[in-house]
Amino acid sequence: MLVRLAPVTRALLVSLLAACKAAESGAPGDTEDTDDTGFEGDPEVFSELSAPVDIHIDDRGVPHIYGQTDADVFFAAGYQVAVDRLFQMDLMRRRAYGRGAEVLGAGKVDEDRISRLFDFPRWGRLDAERLKKESPEEYHLFVAWTAGVNRRIEEINSGAAPLPYGFGKAELNYSPEPWDPVDGLVIGKMVSFGNSNVLEYEFLATVVTRFVPAVLEVVQLPRPGWETYTVPPEDRPAAGTAPAPSGALPSRTSGEVAKNRSQEPALSLPPDAKASLRRMHDALSGFRVVGSNNWAVDGRFTASGKPLIANDPHQPLQSPSVMYAVHLNSADAGGKFDVAGFGFAGVPGVQLGHNHKIHWAATTGFADCMDLYSVKLAPDQATIDIGGKTAPVAWRDEVIKVAGMGDRSFRVGDVEGYGVLVGDALPLDPALVVNADRRLLINWTGFRATNEARAFLRMGKAQSIDEWEKAVDMIEVGTFNWMAADATGITYHLNTNVPDRGAPAGRPMPIRVVDGDDPAYVWNGKFLPGDQLPRSRAPQTGFIVTANNDPWGFTGDGDLSNDPWYYGAFYDPGYRAGRVEQRLHELTQAGKVTVADMQSIQSDTHSLVADKMLPVLAEVYAKVATDDTLLAYRGRKDLEVLNDLLTKQWTRRMDRQEAGALAFHAFAHFLVQRILEDDLSLVFNAIMDASPVYALKFAALAATGMYPNANELMQEGRDVLVMEALVDASDWLTGEFGSVAPHRYHWGDRHGTGFRNAFGGKLDGGWHPTDGGEDTVNVSGSSFFEPESTDVRPQFESNDGAVFRVVTGFDGEGVPQAVVNFPPGNSADPTSPHFADTLQDWIEDRYHHYPYRRHEVEAATRETVTLEP
Repeated sequence: MLVRLAPVTRALLVSLLAACKAAESGAPGDTEDTDDTGFEGDPEVFSELSAPVDIHIDDRGVPHIYGQTDADVFFAAGYQVAVDRLFQMDLMRRRAYGRGAEVLGAGKVDEDRISRLFDFPRWGRLDAERLKKESPEEYHLFVAWTAGVNRRIEEINSGAAPLPYGFGKAELNYSPEPWDPVDGLVIGKMVSFGNSNVLEYEFLATVVTRFVPAVLEVVQLPRPGWETYTVPPEDRPAAGTAPAPSGALPSRTSGEVAKNRSQEPALSLPPDAKASLRRMHDALSGFRVVGSNNWAVDGRFTASGKPLIANDPHQPLQSPSVMYAVHLNSADAGGKFDVAGFGFAGVPGVQLGHNHKIHWAATTGFADCMDLYSVKLAPDQATIDIGGKTAPVAWRDEVIKVAGMGDRSFRVGDVEGYGVLVGDALPLDPALVVNADRRLLINWTGFRATNEARAFLRMGKAQSIDEWEKAVDMIEVGTFNWMAADATGITYHLNTNVPDRGAPAGRPMPIRVVDGDDPAYVWNGKFLPGDQLPRSRAPQTGFIVTANNDPWGFTGDGDLSNDPWYYGAFYDPGYRAGRVEQRLHELTQAGKVTVADMQSIQSDTHSLVADKMLPVLAEVYAKVATDDTLLAYRGRKDLEVLNDLLTKQWTRRMDRQEAGALAFHAFAHFLVQRILEDDLSLVFNAIMDASPVYALKFAALAATGMYPNANELMQEGRDVLVMEALVDASDWLTGEFGSVAPHRYHWGDRHGTGFRNAFGGKLDGGWHPTDGGEDTVNVSGSSFFEPESTDVRPQFESNDGAVFRVVTGFDGEGVPQAVVNFPPGNSADPTSPHFADTLQDWIEDRYHHYPYRRHEVEAATRETVTLEP
């Protein structure tokens, strides 16, 4: 079908752009790279298309956009994403500006407070000013994209196009506002914050340190659950990285955290502490750091003789998806872009995908780019003491408008060069993290004009992995483990500003709130150099795996103080990376790796936590018949059936049809509760909500003796606790399903994925039984206990996971060929055939080719839209 739209008039678009607020001026960052494109003209004006643009919409709702110039293509991309996702884009922009409560009500006030606290609009505007100054042609692409968005908004507001679902009178009942070119950069700043955010981890570490310090004499917070590290052995630093071998653990169990915990007695618990932690968790849920998987195999191990690369980014699973599939092509007409993949809805371009030469992928790197300080505020509140100096505080009053209610006001103090003084902005009782006479200051490397927009655009234009790495080197905030492949090789290349906090030896690292009076903690303006960031081309190993795990092995002994430098601490426990590495070793030793092999790894649901815990269960249960300390469990048929299921029958796969998966999930979480709840009662529910896989790691390390003084956590004795957890699982299964007989239940009876929406209504994507668990490559984490009790939830709903899966190889001409799946659909229109048409393929791990070459696109096209000048 061919649809021709009315011409876009110069006057209309100029008037729309003129109506937008000018970006604030700001000093550029440190990078001196200037625009090398020779762009001439006004970068802030996009008057009209230079020629018609064709948008081919394929059989899965993906737009493939062909235009004569880069700007034409970006204009059409802005127009089309607004056709497909305008309501979602509006809510995302409101979240970035702290305006969600205006339309969604009181439930978004705390989330708005976070955005106002970190002032994403200010920093996004500075990013825009820097981009416009240093690369006006690339800034012009943001202007063109915005003009396309505004063209669609004008059609809607004039009545020429229908109001998208969500805006209507029966829904939230408001009209979409025009966009400013700055908005995409403000949203990008918010995305970078989410990728950098370790606030909740550091808050929880602080609470444990202050109120239950004895626990840290046993639990080594940074220690991995599975010793797998991203940088291949040939490129790891020589010193301070060797993990302690099993059976030869340090005599001291404190690790870095425990050695530096407060030596004062534990403090008295403030009232409503658990409710405060819960509220903080909910407020940060929209800015959560989540995981991802990517790996690459070079041609020596593949059937094609060329590299293979896989990526499945883990983001909140919602309806519609946070990612939008799109293909931009100006190259056929002499432009610079022929890039296909996925971008964040509300941000121009493709952030993850491939062009004619390269495919690139990313996971979250978990570098520590954020510090929390306890500081002294002067009585007149005009200054703070920080690092032996006095710094002025510039207070700002923030007012949040709330739909159907009165305004909410609070104060935030900006301390230029040092961060933001929280004031009353955070929904957290400050007594949990600082003393009564102190205030909380947060610093983040994103509090400056940074360069990510240009980096993403240039990755899309790169023609070799060398050129692509130069683009990555422009990134200054957002800790992405970047990986890329072309037909000749693979690379893992991370760049971001990680503060150089000095040598770890002899001083604690700031993985909790630290003393702002101590100059040793205050950033000196220096960042870790490139040779202290994780990078490799795996010249010997031949493959690279990253799944948010420790890049070097610095945490392997649980001690950060003996490492050559400090990079981070709160990595994924390593189970997903460990399983991918296991599979790649198996596959490369058995033969040549294929695309199908890579897909099978992405869909893998084998539990390495089960590999750790179930041998312990088998060992303990074998004692029941003869050990009188376990007499209470002797002769119980239910426990015999359950033990037999878990240790002999179950495949250790967290698949929907598996009874053992549900039984193990219950057993493992009850064991976590038995081991940790009494010692960590204050933060137990908070930890289980923030990161259940961390709690599973703690329990597995304790039960397997990897914590040398683990018996201090297991005062009743490990064997008794293991059997009590088995009893708990039996009682729960019997209460839910009538008995522990495996034919009565399956993992999919209780576990699934919910595709939710902030507004809900017809946009809610419902709940679907799905495979996977907290620790599996096909990840599908969920909370077991209710948020403020240890009652078991009626359903284990996952809300984070793979927002897409892609495996890419290279054809005979070296052009990337990708197969993908993604949920729930590419359109946010509930009446569209593409609203949820890709969901079932994602659930069932079915992949389809992502059309890229022109003939492939035309064969898959189901609708063509033409935009004319």
